[in-house]
Amino acid sequence: MVNIGLLGLGTVGTGVVEIIEKRKSELKDLTEKDINIKKVLVKNIDKERNIKLEPDVLTSCFEEILKDKEIDIIIEVTGDVELSYKYITESLNSGKHVVTANKAVVSKYFEELSALAEEKNLAFLYEASVGGGIPVLKSLKEALALNKISQVLGILNGTCNYILTRMVDEGKNYDEVLKIAQKLGYAEADPTADVEGHDTLRKLRILGTLVLQGEIKEEDILLGGISAINSNDINLFKMMNSTIKLVAEAKIYEEGYTAVVLPTIVKNSNYFANVNMAFNSVAFEGNNVGQLKFYGSGAGKLPTANAVLSDVLDIVMDTYRKGNPLGNRELVNMNSKIKEEFYLRVSGTNDEIIKALRKISKKVLTIGATTAIITEEIELSKLEDIMSSFKVDKKRYFLARILD
Repeated sequence: MVNIGLLGLGTVGTGVVEIIEKRKSELKDLTEKDINIKKVLVKNIDKERNIKLEPDVLTSCFEEILKDKEIDIIIEVTGDVELSYKYITESLNSGKHVVTANKAVVSKYFEELSALAEEKNLAFLYEASVGGGIPVLKSLKEALALNKISQVLGILNGTCNYILTRMVDEGKNYDEVLKIAQKLGYAEADPTADVEGHDTLRKLRILGTLVLQGEIKEEDILLGGISAINSNDINLFKMMNSTIKLVAEAKIYEEGYTAVVLPTIVKNSNYFANVNMAFNSVAFEGNNVGQLKFYGSGAGKLPTANAVLSDVLDIVMDTYRKGNPLGNRELVNMNSKIKEEFYLRVSGTNDEIIKALRKISKKVLTIGATTAIITEEIELSKLEDIMSSFKVDKKRYFLARILD
């Protein structure tokens, strides 16, 4: 028997319990072992829940789980960063394998936790931390053994993708769609982490560090969100036979690497243009395998729980990649060298700002109180310096890359 200590019984934790209960016989046939949730850590044992568990399964004491020698695997789905870090490190130090869905803790402590798991000869797996139910990390780790991977890019946040899709398809404005997304549960009451790109950034930090085989820190990634977009921007993109997505990209060059999370204009014929609503997609390219694309649900109870349990199965069947998957390449950040064409829309412009925008424009799309341009090839830092010099608040302008 394989015993599991489950930390957290929220949306994902409940999904883990549901799948194990429904698939018990199939899991036994596959692994030749019974997979059992022995203990579940919760804050309030007496809280009413929509899932049935034996009374002695629930506990509010992590030490009870940690000291239980019959528990082999810890599944951490609490969502808290520092508490999760404590749970994970103590679990590894006590000889237990760890699976987590917590992208924030993986991103913040990626190198440390990976090294600790290697030192203890244990699994530290986190498939559900990127792309929800999409099985991209396992495939990526396997590809790294046979390929030099030069680039990874993707749509990694379902909230942003849902908002942008409905704005484009239905002509709704940002605030209207955000409220709908919140009502449907796609967006939090405070949507900042999603719409300002922080959630996507953490996922790119994980993907990029694996792909480039060297450390990419969160602060090494250029970041832009979607909250300043409006319906006028959307109409202009449609006239360009294009759509808009929040795209994450990490790319390696001989001299170094670039890593960005930015709103990106893509032609309607582009693969990513057809990744819509709350779906995610990740693509990477290896020198042997070529381009691989992964598409699926980026969040949700059962897709995320499915990803968690795929890691558990790899541990039970001893099929996970051993050792530390992270490399030790010395990487030079080249974000300051990024030079390409951008879309820039500025509201509340005056003659002085319009004059400055004309100097850097390849094409003027609209001009006046609201001015929108396609820039000539220009460093992103220079664009930001121009906005800063005129003291243009970020809420007054929207900036997007243009993907070839």
